Amino acid sequence: MSGVALAALMLLAGSGTPANAQTASRSSLYDISSADIRGTTDEGTGFDTADSYLANTATAASPNPRPTLDSDDDDDSPALVPSYADATALADPEPAPEETATEEPSRATSVEAAQAEQDREDGRYGRQNLPISTVDNLRTGTTPDDGSAPGIRLGTFLLRPTLTEKIVHENQRYGSSSFSRTYSETTLEGTLESDWSRHKLTVTGSGTYQKNLSGEGQEEPAASVDALLDLDFTETVGGQLKAGYDFYREDRTDPNAIANATAQAGVHTFSASAALTKRLGYLRGTATAEVSRTLYGDAKLANGTIISGDDRDTLTTGVRGRIGYELSPALIPFVEASLARTKYDQRIDSTGAERSATTYGLRAGVELPLGEKLSGEISAGYLLRDIDDASLKDIDAFAIDGSLAWSPMRGTTLTASLSTALEASTSAGESGSVVHVLSLELERELRESVVARLTGTAALRNYEGAFAPEDQTRLGISGEIDWSINRYLSLVADAGYERTTQPGVDESDTARVGLGLRVRR
Repeated sequence: MSGVALAALMLLAGSGTPANAQTASRSSLYDISSADIRGTTDEGTGFDTADSYLANTATAASPNPRPTLDSDDDDDSPALVPSYADATALADPEPAPEETATEEPSRATSVEAAQAEQDREDGRYGRQNLPISTVDNLRTGTTPDDGSAPGIRLGTFLLRPTLTEKIVHENQRYGSSSFSRTYSETTLEGTLESDWSRHKLTVTGSGTYQKNLSGEGQEEPAASVDALLDLDFTETVGGQLKAGYDFYREDRTDPNAIANATAQAGVHTFSASAALTKRLGYLRGTATAEVSRTLYGDAKLANGTIISGDDRDTLTTGVRGRIGYELSPALIPFVEASLARTKYDQRIDSTGAERSATTYGLRAGVELPLGEKLSGEISAGYLLRDIDDASLKDIDAFAIDGSLAWSPMRGTTLTASLSTALEASTSAGESGSVVHVLSLELERELRESVVARLTGTAALRNYEGAFAPEDQTRLGISGEIDWSINRYLSLVADAGYERTTQPGVDESDTARVGLGLRVRR
């Protein structure tokens, strides 16, 4: 080897060995291959990962060999100068020093970046900042959207209005006469509910207006509104304040209806109540005070005569008390007693009778708060109406009351209710009647957007008094289909049939069918 070549080797060994040794050590320690940085540049992802940075640094520190002149004593041909690695091996045969601990995080970053890139290419690249799960691994989150209308926010209240517009055709037969009519029916319903941290106010209301388009028949408007305030005084003491209004027009088959009237009297009822509930261990006690005012409008005959209903106006006040014992959270037997006083505005009516009365009630039953599958209560007892006029017979009855809701499967609900009530009468010689009503309703979600309802009712009215007529029976069945086009609009179709029979009185049949739209907000 010539003197020039030897001098070049000594110069390289003295000035370039340390840096080159560190570079060789970095390359052997991380062993970055083409697989580690795959896709960071070639596929145009735009990610500036740690792998690409290290690869660029390694390339800059290790340039390609440079051609230089190298002549031998016996050969004048040019020769290539050895690379940095070869020169280092000749000048410093000792092994490269170990990598310092300060460079370890760079390797961890490189591995994580390579794994993230691999996950992305395999289709598993997703959200990295996942939420922390609960201690007991319960699922968290908001309630899924049930598809109902969101309502209207009014401060701390939520209003959910519903407007239904239908065209209805009705056929009626009363004795030997029959008539039909086609009318429009507009129903506005709504619920206003508070969103308070404590206590709760709920207001529900509905109003129905009918307008005859063709044919003849009595229009039957109706309206009702109820406000309920739930109060939480303490953990064991609660209260309720309730007020309401109800209006309907009497039907020709009602016991106090005016015969041959073209328009029966309208009935207005105002009511209010206050209740206090106390829990003491397994005992539950409830005391309720109630008051109601009933006003009757005028009836109109075919010849234009007006018959006043002022002699039927009443004021009723009463109290109720209930004591229950919680055998289990799903079984609570109870005993309830009630006392009410009904006073007529006219102490002696047009028939010469003093019809004010005192009503006593006693019943025992059981509450079944079993949740969504089965809930409600049922009871049996005794009712007595003591009329002030000695010439009128008192009314008493064995009473069965209750309401049960059963859901045998998801989307299906069967509701059964049974009630017993005592009705007053203003007819001469009649004390009143006992009414037993049974109602069954089946609701089925045929599809997510289609709900069907089928309702059947049966009522038996037993008249009491020296000149009381025969018992009356009323049967009815109706069905409705609600098809939701979206959460705000649905198509409604319904049909119903009702039949009233009573010995000595003409039978009454009513059939109707309707089609309309229902708008929710």
